[in-house]
Amino acid sequence: MFKGFSLLTSGLIISAVLSGCGDSKDHRGALQKHLGVWQKTAYGEVLDISADRMQRYEFNTHACIKVAQRALPLSSDSEITQAQLRNTEQLQLTYAGEVYPHIYDPQTSLPGVCQSPLSVDTQANPTEVFEYFWHAFNDYYAFFALRDMDWQTQYNLYRPQIHDAMSDDALFETLTEMIAPLADGHVSVASTPGHPYFAMKDAPILRAARGTASYYLRYNMQLTDEQVFSELVLDSLQVTQRYLVPGSMGSFPAEQEEKTLLWGKTKDNIGVLVINNLARFSSDAKASETEHLDAANVLIDGIMAALADTEGLILDIRNNTGGDDAIALAIASRFNTSKRLAFNKQALNQAGQGVLLSQSLQTHPNAYTKPIYLLTSQLTISAGEILAMAMMHLPHVTLLGEATSGVLSDKRFFTLPNGWQISLSNEVYRDAQGTLYEQRGIQPDITVPAFSMHALESGRFESYDHALTLLGKDPNPQLTIGEFERQLRALQQQGNIPAVAVNIIHDGQSVYQQGFGHADEQGTAVNAHSRFYLGSVSKTLLGATLAQAVERQQVDLDAPVERYLNFSIDFGVPLAQPITLRQLITHTSGIMDRDAIYRCNYFVHTDGSSLYNRFSQESACEEPADTNLDRFFTAYLTQPGSHYHTDNFISRFALRNNEAAVYTNIGAALAAYVTEQASGQTLPELTQDYVFTPLAMQRSEWGIAQPTKPVVPRYIHHPDTQQLMPLPDYGNITYSEGGAISTAHDLGNFLIASMQQGKLNGEQRIPARAVAAMLAPQTDVPSISVERGFFWGLDGDKIYHSGEDPGVLTQVYGDMRHQRGFVLLTNADSGNDTSAQAYDDIAQLVLAFSYGIMKEPHTAP
Repeated sequence: MFKGFSLLTSGLIISAVLSGCGDSKDHRGALQKHLGVWQKTAYGEVLDISADRMQRYEFNTHACIKVAQRALPLSSDSEITQAQLRNTEQLQLTYAGEVYPHIYDPQTSLPGVCQSPLSVDTQANPTEVFEYFWHAFNDYYAFFALRDMDWQTQYNLYRPQIHDAMSDDALFETLTEMIAPLADGHVSVASTPGHPYFAMKDAPILRAARGTASYYLRYNMQLTDEQVFSELVLDSLQVTQRYLVPGSMGSFPAEQEEKTLLWGKTKDNIGVLVINNLARFSSDAKASETEHLDAANVLIDGIMAALADTEGLILDIRNNTGGDDAIALAIASRFNTSKRLAFNKQALNQAGQGVLLSQSLQTHPNAYTKPIYLLTSQLTISAGEILAMAMMHLPHVTLLGEATSGVLSDKRFFTLPNGWQISLSNEVYRDAQGTLYEQRGIQPDITVPAFSMHALESGRFESYDHALTLLGKDPNPQLTIGEFERQLRALQQQGNIPAVAVNIIHDGQSVYQQGFGHADEQGTAVNAHSRFYLGSVSKTLLGATLAQAVERQQVDLDAPVERYLNFSIDFGVPLAQPITLRQLITHTSGIMDRDAIYRCNYFVHTDGSSLYNRFSQESACEEPADTNLDRFFTAYLTQPGSHYHTDNFISRFALRNNEAAVYTNIGAALAAYVTEQASGQTLPELTQDYVFTPLAMQRSEWGIAQPTKPVVPRYIHHPDTQQLMPLPDYGNITYSEGGAISTAHDLGNFLIASMQQGKLNGEQRIPARAVAAMLAPQTDVPSISVERGFFWGLDGDKIYHSGEDPGVLTQVYGDMRHQRGFVLLTNADSGNDTSAQAYDDIAQLVLAFSYGIMKEPHTAP
């Protein structure tokens, strides 16, 4: 038996050997040569490779999910292109189309939780989903301590809220609330593929996007924050193009509005390269990472060849949303002359310590070594930060702008038991000096505001202008007074704007005051003392009045306004908090301007007839207008008032007060009315005492009735003939939100005092504390102007407000940092496209002129 057994065994061996004669190749697939269990340490991934299949699991200390299974050997077009041992022990897999390999450590067996893995089921109970979610973060998120979060406390707080009968929406809201405080842009939850919630760090431009979305509710437009932000990015590219010589410009993709790249040269031969992402460089929508990298190399080589003769470079990554580290390093190499360590990265978390990986910054034979200003912002994130980190130590590179987002780790994705997807940061990146930039971001060498809403409107970026100045170029070439006036008159004629007045402020002084056109039908020349209606610029005067009334304790900013009213405000839904004066001055009260009523607000002073009826040839408004403010508010805000409707409030959009900033004229007028009731004085009396008299604004007043002194007439264009038609002198029932009359000279005094802490000509004219409050953010609710003071729009160190009414377009602007500003008053017609465009061009011209170096003051008599 034993011998027979031996013979049988020998026969089998001989047979096997003989059968292989003439074919010594190993026919096993690449993965079949590495059988066993392999774990990607600190990533929550494990592979189980057997002779006929590979199974891939995601796991944490709570549970495990089998996310993939492949038959072996893999087909020739498999997603794994290479499998080999690294350092004789670790398995290194390269996935098709990816640049960097994945490294796995050998294990003796599958983790215990993977012995009985969960199955993905859309009907998975919320308790299981919650537990898997919490443990995934607990095991693999790397930065709880750095981001000051106690994850166990979050569990203790939210676990009692979880029950298996709760809806998907309620569960999703709970999970997002848990991660929101991390403010980590790589942390997300997605219940629908492609539409994740990100726990982004807040930034001014993101607040402005949310505020702008809220603003458009006044026009019954419900826009998402993402839609608005996409438009702001496009606006940003248009501003950049204003700096470039048209013939030098290029972009990719050339045929699409959204750009990965935009480049060109300024008129002073400074190169500009905008890189908005580090992911999409191939024209093929299905291109892999490696294909995008190859395309990036070709594109960047071509761009740098085109910019090689420039005297310096502005490299703009303020809007860079990230992508691939390999593309970031490839671009950075175009500016590097000696090989150096770019960064180290390693997964470090409660689950363990991953492999330490080092990446070098390679050299380039045609490296650009002239001065480079790398522009960053709080939106510069992920691979965008890798690009900044790789370049920040190059000797000819200066970082300018804002700190980056502080989100450098790659995103680690996990599937939840119900099929939802989460992402988290599990890796630690450090630069060549060992510095960690997670959470705090990469700090610029020179801090300059990266974005402002006013910049997008005015067409100038402070970061670009600062970089150009440092490169020895004047971003605001001085216009001579003669050239400025020639250009303004040409625009005035082009837009058929009868009257314009300008006041330029420098360092607390008016350095230029001038009028253009005619102030009346008799041809009287406009000057700095010509009186104009201000439109909504009136709200700045209202804000200054209210700020002092609050300072003098005549009215309480946070008391319910109904304390001061003899009528109720019937919001239509229960309110969690009462409406306050603070909400009224920041447009967060939830009161809206319903067009059917607000358009009837305008009446002719001489007979009280409706301005709307007269020019629309309709009878939509009652005749004559009832100008009693008490009756107007009662009818509009209280049931069963004649103007009352639930559409008068933001509750029509399922919102309440203090949840969104929706610009409202009626709400602004109510703020003035409340202050009158609280103080026992009229608004004209208060403004005269607090603003007009102290600031020597002798030709300013509230236009409640027909003025007794001349005011520049207002015009509109005939819709058919385009000829100017004079408007009758009109007012509005809610006069305090737009009915002030003033001059460029008087408003210049007001602007100077606002920018000089209440001082005019070195004397304290308005209490400094009241001015400080007026120009300080008064709400946490995002606004279209980023922040909102006492009606003033606040955007970093910029303060401003504009005005628009029939035959009125006006603006006041102040730059607190540089102590520059201007007043612009016109009777342009916003309803006429040509007139409105000419006004916009005049405003941009005045802005540029206000920053020019004025050699000699020029003041009109």
